[in-house]
Amino acid sequence: MTVTKSGSSGEEASSNVKTGQLARMITEIGPNISEIARQLGQFKESVRYRYKEKLLSKGFAVHVAIDHEKLGLKRVIMLVDFADQYKAIAQKMMAVLSDQGYLVSFEKVLPDGKYIVHCSVPEECLGDYRDLFTELEKKGMFKSLEFHTFQWFRNPPMKTNMYDFDEGVWDFDWSTEAKLDKDVAAQLPSNRERFDMIDLLILKQLQMDGNKTLAEMAESMGINYKTLTWHFRKHIQARKLIKGYVIKWMGTTYDYKAEKFATKKHTYLWVVVMFSQLDQTRRLEVMARLNQLPFIWSEAVGDMYEAELIFPIESLTEGLQYLAEVISDTNSVAKYFIVDQTNSNAFTIIPRLFDESGQQWQFESRRLLRDCEKLILEIKEGTGRSVPSEAQRT
Repeated sequence: MTVTKSGSSGEEASSNVKTGQLARMITEIGPNISEIARQLGQFKESVRYRYKEKLLSKGFAVHVAIDHEKLGLKRVIMLVDFADQYKAIAQKMMAVLSDQGYLVSFEKVLPDGKYIVHCSVPEECLGDYRDLFTELEKKGMFKSLEFHTFQWFRNPPMKTNMYDFDEGVWDFDWSTEAKLDKDVAAQLPSNRERFDMIDLLILKQLQMDGNKTLAEMAESMGINYKTLTWHFRKHIQARKLIKGYVIKWMGTTYDYKAEKFATKKHTYLWVVVMFSQLDQTRRLEVMARLNQLPFIWSEAVGDMYEAELIFPIESLTEGLQYLAEVISDTNSVAKYFIVDQTNSNAFTIIPRLFDESGQQWQFESRRLLRDCEKLILEIKEGTGRSVPSEAQRT
């Protein structure tokens, strides 16, 4: 099924092309309206109006995609099934882990209520991190736990040429032959770079809101504007600590006052698929077929291949048929999960976990284990409290 806009006038088509150009450039350099206008040869006021009218007003949000590997962090993805007696505190437990234990997102899946948990863990702490969750499993917190490490993780840029920004629909030919982009096929983990606390503070702000200016950040953080600008240019930009800018085209935004996601319901279906026992040739074939879809949201490569797909409801049948065909052709172990969007959350990095003097991340596994045990005890005794978290949701 291909969803298209019919009867478009030349003026409407031109407007949509310009919006697509704007969105594509945002994924590369962020919402820098002045620079985008200069590169496109358009009036700055027109570009700013188009950004507000065609993207922001329609629920699109922009955030940075941090290169976690350059910060010395490796992606860990776990499939967690909490024991029945702990299901009620599962999300409070993950709030503790987001604040102290490098958890960056979780998604509850249907219909079994398991959680897919993403963490960005200091590479030197991976062994201790696995031991922490093994210990929690021994204490009976989980019915089951799968722990997988990954070499790299990314959010593919939005395929702006396949989206009608005026009508809010995708235009995709399901019969298109799959060809994997050479850069994606050759993707390797990034090497670690030097960074400091101010760099992390800037990245955290941009994870929450990619529209924040350096002037706004300088004021809110109480840091000299020139100092902040120097760090952004000489560290973040020069060392490419940002992979790119993510456009949340599915309309998911975060209400910081209410501390919850605002999601367009009944519009998209989120699916996570995990492939194991794939050799490199098969993995590249799977990546080629999934990456040609405009609906791929994220992917990670490690001891398995994991991808998240977000299908529009009007393309759901074709999407699931396509996914089923990909899975059957691999002859590997594959499983997929439907995401409960209302019970999912994402978090920023936590700068205070980085010891700038020692140039290393801190992971106090025993303290974190005690905090988890304390929360369990409080809940059992009926004195469970909501867990305040420094981690801002993204």
